[in-house]
Amino acid sequence: MVNAINLGVPKRYLFVVDTDAYAGNFEREMCAYMTGQIGECGVGGVLAALARVEIPNVVAQLEDLIEQVPDEHGCHRPVSILPNPRYGNDGHGNHALLTEGNKPQFPLPAYNGLAIYFHSIPPSGLMDSIKARAKKFASGKVKTKDYTPQGKITIEGFRLLEQQTVYKEL
Repeated sequence: MVNAINLGVPKRYLFVVDTDAYAGNFEREMCAYMTGQIGECGVGGVLAALARVEIPNVVAQLEDLIEQVPDEHGCHRPVSILPNPRYGNDGHGNHALLTEGNKPQFPLPAYNGLAIYFHSIPPSGLMDSIKARAKKFASGKVKTKDYTPQGKITIEGFRLLEQQTVYKEL
């Protein structure tokens, strides 16, 4: 029997940054710079420290809202990659902006987005702050002695998704 109390209740919220580039190359660093949060792996520690200096009040508020979620290897992280629905992948590492003409060539999802996990929807002021930091990070202007940007990333938009667990009896 399914526990009806939990049905339809959001498990978490995902703040998504959609970009034009494969997010697996920068998602942990971008999240660290935007929020001051890092996962168990420690990637982005220098950028998280920079966020704690530049926006300490925002980071303090985000600490109570951001959730650490295990990845496929059991490493807890506040962020993961997510498909950008505007792009497709051919299965050989090539991705393209989808058109009616190239959809058959790029039938797989392209993970050009990153999703930060939240327990609840952040207030609009916090959202504005992390959006601004995402844009600054994407511009390639954020550099530290331990992090050099790989080039400019174009942010195509932001989304807020609600993640739910659905049980289906078979």
